[in-house]
Amino acid sequence: MSKYWSEITKSIEPYVCGEQPKDKKYIKLNTNESPYPPSPKVLEAIKNAANGELRLYPDPDCDEFRKAIAEYYNLSKDEIFIGNGSDEVLAFSIFNFF
Repeated sequence: MSKYWSEITKSIEPYVCGEQPKDKKYIKLNTNESPYPPSPKVLEAIKNAANGELRLYPDPDCDEFRKAIAEYYNLSKDEIFIGNGSDEVLAFSIFNFF
């Protein structure tokens, strides 16, 4: 497959992870990982979600999620923007203004 890569792609250096301390007395903050296990409520929610609908794609408009956030913050669901991570949210924000 690499024979089809452009010269630019071939020249890209792969990401090298930072030092990962083996000593458990340190809390790693450089890898965006939580040093704590998930709460029992999260584990229960995951178990409850593992039903027949888990195999389906979610609603691309996130209507129920946007509605819940809007109700919590006393907003309209049209004022809520949901994206696939901060990169997408920032990209749409920039495209909106430039």
